[in-house]
Amino acid sequence: MKTKFILPFIMLNFLSGIGSSIMFWHSNWNPIWISPFLATFPLPFYLLIMSQIFSLARTSKNLPFFQLISIIAVIIAAYTCYTRQNPSYALDYIAFGLTLSGALSYQWYIRIFSLYNRKKSENLVKGQTLPDIRFQRLDETTINSSTFKGTKTLLIFFRANWCPFCVNQLKEIIDRAPQLKNAGVQVKFISNQGQKNSKKLAKNLKLPENFELLQDEDLQAAKKLGIEDIDGTPSGIPGYPADTVMATVIALDAESKVMFGDETDNYRARPHPDSFLHVFN
Repeated sequence: MKTKFILPFIMLNFLSGIGSSIMFWHSNWNPIWISPFLATFPLPFYLLIMSQIFSLARTSKNLPFFQLISIIAVIIAAYTCYTRQNPSYALDYIAFGLTLSGALSYQWYIRIFSLYNRKKSENLVKGQTLPDIRFQRLDETTINSSTFKGTKTLLIFFRANWCPFCVNQLKEIIDRAPQLKNAGVQVKFISNQGQKNSKKLAKNLKLPENFELLQDEDLQAAKKLGIEDIDGTPSGIPGYPADTVMATVIALDAESKVMFGDETDNYRARPHPDSFLHVFN
């Protein structure tokens, strides 16, 4: 259900921020319009623009900077309305309403939308052999996880091309290609986004020789591992299945036994490569 609201959350806050900046100018620089701008614009701008410019693969869990800005915005708006000599000035209350709704929507995004509320997978316990699962290659041939035996393998389950944190995480791993190659590691990027989308991504990423994009058809592997995210794709994004996966990192030894597994419960809080690549040494 929450995926139906994420795009409206981003767009409404983004547009409210732009509208507030226009009203700030139109009202002869009435300071109250700074409040709805601060409470609505920064976070969607960060998610839409800054994550792309700076190739952000992760954020802090609770985004304290943005929470602080929204609290300051509410205080400024409330104080301005309280001290206004003409408290019936309707536009002031509109500005206050936009500020409060923006601040509350931030809390919804941080505390509800960002969380998977997942249960730890029984198949991703350290030292346990990965169950037999199947994938499709980009040439549409089938590959079984049993073929991973004999080489160390890094599995990155990601949501889809529409997720900037996912794509930036993949790029971050690709930057470690020489290190992974020297360690004899094969890397598999896995999603259920469809062959067309995966082929487009493979072309954009220019995968090194020890990297491969795999398709998890109908989430068969994700469901077996317990990492599926049913109805996890934001509504309004065309060309992608409604269901996806929860971001997951799995490091396997040459016997396909789990050496490391990250099952983040927050889609923005992903492990840095330095926290797990050392297990391959």
